[in-house]
Amino acid sequence: MNNDELLRQIADHTSDPNFVLGLSALPNPDEVLRKAGLSHLVYDQVMTDGHVISKVIDRRSGMLRREWVVDAGGDSALEKRAAELCTLALAAMAEHEEYPLENSLGCLQEAALRGHRALEVVWQYRDGSWLPEFLRDIPNRRLIHTGIEWRLLTTEDQGYGVPFPARKVLMATHMASTDNPYGEALLSRCYWPYLFKHNGFKWWVTLGEKYGIPWVIGKLGGNAEEPQRRDLLNKLVALVMDAAAVLPKDAEVDIKGLEGATPDVHAGLITVCNAEISKVLVGQTLSTELDQKGGSRAATETHSELRGEIVEADSKLVARVMNRLFAWITELNVGAQIVSPKFKWVDEDVPPTAWAEVADKAIKAMPGQVPRRWAWEKFGIPEEMAGEEMIPVQLDNGVSGQTTERPAAFARDDEFTEEQQALETLAEKVIKEAVSALAGNEEKIMAAVQDASSYEEAMDKLLALYPGLDVVGLEEVLARTLLAADLFGRHTAQEESK
Repeated sequence: MNNDELLRQIADHTSDPNFVLGLSALPNPDEVLRKAGLSHLVYDQVMTDGHVISKVIDRRSGMLRREWVVDAGGDSALEKRAAELCTLALAAMAEHEEYPLENSLGCLQEAALRGHRALEVVWQYRDGSWLPEFLRDIPNRRLIHTGIEWRLLTTEDQGYGVPFPARKVLMATHMASTDNPYGEALLSRCYWPYLFKHNGFKWWVTLGEKYGIPWVIGKLGGNAEEPQRRDLLNKLVALVMDAAAVLPKDAEVDIKGLEGATPDVHAGLITVCNAEISKVLVGQTLSTELDQKGGSRAATETHSELRGEIVEADSKLVARVMNRLFAWITELNVGAQIVSPKFKWVDEDVPPTAWAEVADKAIKAMPGQVPRRWAWEKFGIPEEMAGEEMIPVQLDNGVSGQTTERPAAFARDDEFTEEQQALETLAEKVIKEAVSALAGNEEKIMAAVQDASSYEEAMDKLLALYPGLDVVGLEEVLARTLLAADLFGRHTAQEESK
């Protein structure tokens, strides 16, 4: 069987009869730009619109407000090492003064707005590792696509450009296809609403100047000469701005307002254009149409969910590009055969596991000292409403309720058999010994909490303190207890078998 045919591409641009071979660059096939005779530079003009930039910021903040984590590709030492390097790189880039990581992630998100966006990876060799120092955005005017590959326009080659060096350029595209490798730009769909809206603004201002200010009409006798008429006109113009004027003796002045003007047509045009822009950028129009049509809670929730889905799609686009960077970091420092870590956004509906662990330690260390509102926020539990029916919560000791107390005693009947009483006595003795063994740890935990100025700082101190806590005494108590319980169980079983 000849497998060469499996490797050959048959539907790329080189075999397309509609593609003109020999072109140095494939023109951007965007229908809006092509029919209007414009280039992608018009996107900067569209971004100057107040409504457009507000929706862009809304979309961008929806993504950047989320937290991200680095997930190791596996449990091996090398895979964990790769995750550590990627985490270190993100932390360093987040603090970069000129090109902070937040701006770089926002730049990648702009691929949805402009069709494509690119970042140059600026590497540095530090402490024996190759890590990105920062990510510099590359303007779209310097990027061309040949139909086969992306190229970068430079001063040496301003027509055809140069190919991207290996591991140097991160490329993000939005809904790219074979016919349109430049991607679908949402801002091009905002161009006509933007244009009509601003033309409407111009006519709206003209209408306001024409019909919003009353007309001042002056009358002169039929024998008045042109200089007299011009002088009267100048005085009437001044009268519009000032409260007093000196007019000729035989002049008559009449102030009239014109009726029949309908400025609502221009206001309606601007509203419709804003609504179209909102649909394109954030998938909803409630923020622009609420004042005119009103709204409902159901509509608000539906639009909020749709916006969340758009933000989630942007997040996946950015994560896909960042995973490419992680693969390069892994390949340069650990090896190409190692599974690289993944860049993942934290789901807003699921509280981070680390917070749950820390909060549980804090609640146990500070019984009665943790505000319930703080726990709600950290665990993502909505605050109960007055009179709302609540679901009883089962704590880990089986006691129903919402108290922060966690009794150590086991549930027990009023009467025990001799064997059961022996187990109860053993349990009570073990608990006292365990408390004594952990007394030093409790003092350290309380000292760390009391020295903290905020709950967040207390959590950080507890996490740092946890690995150094003394658990040797507790391990000895538990070992003796398990041994005693095992022997007692064997003895009881033998007695019952007799």
